[in-house]
This record gives sequence, structure tokens and C-alpha cells, in this order.
Amino acid sequence: MKKLLLAFLLGGLPALASAQTFDVPAQYTLSKPDDFARYEPQVISTINWLEATPVNQDVSRRKQAQRFLLEWASGSPKVSIGIEPYLGDLYGKQTDLLMAFMGGWTRYSLQHPNDTNTLTLNAEGVQAMLKLYALGGLGTIKPLENVRDLAAAGELNTWLKGKISQK
Repeated sequence: MKKLLLAFLLGGLPALASAQTFDVPAQYTLSKPDDFARYEPQVISTINWLEATPVNQDVSRRKQAQRFLLEWASGSPKVSIGIEPYLGDLYGKQTDLLMAFMGGWTRYSLQHPNDTNTLTLNAEGVQAMLKLYALGGLGTIKPLENVRDLAAAGELNTWLKGKISQK
């Protein structure tokens, strides 16, 4: 019994620790290019937290974090997210998954500023969706499960090539 309790506590501590150490930026200003650059580390932390936290936990903080990410991404001079028609099938009515896609795309763009390959950026966004979906709390989304199976088989990029408009 003690081993089971210890395993439970140790398994839950990383999630608890990340929830306690993450703070959504408050009273931020996003009007000049320098404003956006200043918040890049917080944007990446926000994305990582959103991706690692199940959608049914810390809902209030999740909404604040999503608002910050959306405001930052909407005005950022460095990141331009491409939303392709296939995404609607994948996220359905679960906007948390759309935010995960935007987060994956944004994080990769910030960490690899010279890589503008739309296939890679879409793959990063979809992988972020799959990570969040794997945490549960979103019900069953058959199209996303199909893509999860393709990704597990190493076929995500092949599937995406047929879905995105290459520029």
C-alpha cells in the first residue's frame, strides 16, 4: 500500500510542480515589435504548460493562458500561423486542440526562426494537438485518432503533404 501511495504521489508531483511554477503573464503590453520579443520566453512557457496540462484541470488559468497566447500570436511580427482546412476535422468543437496546434507552430517558429517549411510547421502543430489529446478529457475524436495512428506509424508527414497547400 505504501508503494502504491508513493508511486501516486511521485507520479503527480511533476504535474503539480509545473502547475505551481507557471504564471500567466499579467498586465502585458503588446503594441510594438519589441513588446512581442520581450514576451517570447513567456510565450514558450505558456505553450509548454498548455500542452502538458489536461483541459479539465486549472480551467481558469488555461483560459488566461490561451488568451495571452492568442493575443501574442495575433500581433507577432515573427510568427504567422497557417490554418489549413484539414484542421477543422481534427479539432472539431474542441478549441483547446486548435490552441494546441497554434502553440506547437508558434513554439517551433520561435525556436527555429529560419525554418519556414509549412510541412514542418504543420507537423509541429499536429504533434502538439496529439500530445494534448493523449492527456484525456476531450472525449473521442475519430479523425484525430486516425492521425495519431498515422503519426505512430511514421506517416504523419506523408498524410500532411496531401492536406496542406505548399507555398
